[in-house]
Amino acid sequence: MMKVSSLEDFENPLFDNRTTASLIDNKLIYCNRENLHEETQPFAAYLRDFPVILITHDMLATRESVRTIGAGDLFLPVQDSVFKKIASVWREKGIIEAIRATSAENPERITPAIFWIASQLTRVLDLVEKGTFQSEGLPISGSGSIADIANTRDWITALIRCISWHPHWTRLAVATRDDRIRIFSKDISGVAILKHNAQKTVCCMNWRPNCGRELAVACQSGILIWTIELGAASNSLSHATLLKYKNHAPVTSVTWNPEGDLLVSSSLTDSNMIIWDVSRESGIPLKRVGSGGLCFTRWSSCGSRLFSATCRKVFRVWNIGTGTPWVPEKWTVSSGRVAAACFGPNLTLLFASTEDPATVFSMPLEDHIFDVKTMGNFNDSKVAVPLIDLSKFTFTNPDNDEEEVTIGGRVISMDWDPSGRYLAIIFQESPLVAVFTTKIGATSRITNVKAGCLIKGFALEVPNCIQFYQNHKKDSEAVCLTIAWSSGRIQHFPIVSHVETQTDVCRNTTAFSSSVIGSPLYSSFSSYE
Repeated sequence: MMKVSSLEDFENPLFDNRTTASLIDNKLIYCNRENLHEETQPFAAYLRDFPVILITHDMLATRESVRTIGAGDLFLPVQDSVFKKIASVWREKGIIEAIRATSAENPERITPAIFWIASQLTRVLDLVEKGTFQSEGLPISGSGSIADIANTRDWITALIRCISWHPHWTRLAVATRDDRIRIFSKDISGVAILKHNAQKTVCCMNWRPNCGRELAVACQSGILIWTIELGAASNSLSHATLLKYKNHAPVTSVTWNPEGDLLVSSSLTDSNMIIWDVSRESGIPLKRVGSGGLCFTRWSSCGSRLFSATCRKVFRVWNIGTGTPWVPEKWTVSSGRVAAACFGPNLTLLFASTEDPATVFSMPLEDHIFDVKTMGNFNDSKVAVPLIDLSKFTFTNPDNDEEEVTIGGRVISMDWDPSGRYLAIIFQESPLVAVFTTKIGATSRITNVKAGCLIKGFALEVPNCIQFYQNHKKDSEAVCLTIAWSSGRIQHFPIVSHVETQTDVCRNTTAFSSSVIGSPLYSSFSSYE
């Protein structure tokens, strides 16, 4: 029988001025601010490759500087015939984009009649597309709408709005409230600072796999693809290309597939995902009517599944078979929406809802999970089940009954380490980071979930965003969780333990109890054909 874990299973956190610095062999180590970076600390050996980062208010820009040179500024334009240009757009993108390209031309370069017809058709197309695909999306209200779905607590006021580890190198991108991005990299002196006049309301970044210097950034007006010159004498050598698509802004999520040849973007105002060919600067929409705008997307580590969460109850899991059409399966939660999701090894998906109480579900995706019509036998691995109950729980200081701290509630962000052993969660109304230990069986099911530890910051600090270090070695004894705190401090939290072998994992694989299927938590989502 698999017990649904809860936040009550954690040990009482300490109520003092020290921060939780590391977890070594299941023992928490606390440290005060003055001694946090001393080499004598037992966790120091695991942090030598990681940069010490502190973002302060004084570091933020007070006004926007002149933008860096964009890729389009490095080459002289070629003046083709306007009709040749429109014909080229027609061949590559279809008649609708050709009509829009015609309406965007100077009327003096084409006949007034053609310009008038194209302009009227463009207005009709915009009205139809807006009415069809944006009617259920969140209202566009500047940073407010982005703040509602961003995987960052207090996105509007946070000093650090998002972080992104490179999948292959010790290289961290940090986006701050002034819409600048700082690049910290091992063995490279100095910090590259990226700025661009289109780089507004940054809420997501993603490094391109198999490429050390390319970073995709989700912005208010589109996507910036940065090519970064690390260690260069001048930051102006780094340049960016702006990708835009009609009615696809603000962009709230950008995700590269594991091979790094496809980029997927989503927007609050568009029910379509855009699949980008970055080298050609062109995108193809995956059209889906209704369900509202999209909040975020996630690729599986093998690249065969793509998760997309809408701003409503619906979420989809796309099956991306080699040489076959992309096929989505449509699912829904009973209320709210999917707040966070992440893939682990062996095509196992975890997602958390925004409903009250929030719940983490596990969904193994191997062996045609969506072909199951009835779920009467829980021994079948093709079912999704409640894993963790995130109902609020309050801890009280044993030495002072009036001092207490609450954990749980609405999920802001959730991340699973690449080895599939640790799951970290932050909440909207809690100053603690919850870390669970997880085990995955041979059938891609979660076989065990236990409360690991609660991570607390210094006084008055709350976690804004989190991510596990991505360049994880398979047999490494240490996993590192990076936490951006509200004070501007970025903490690297090492979790050190003996690596469990695959034999041990398989030996511990147990069948779930069928009683879990009938629980209220399980019935809170369902699938549609």
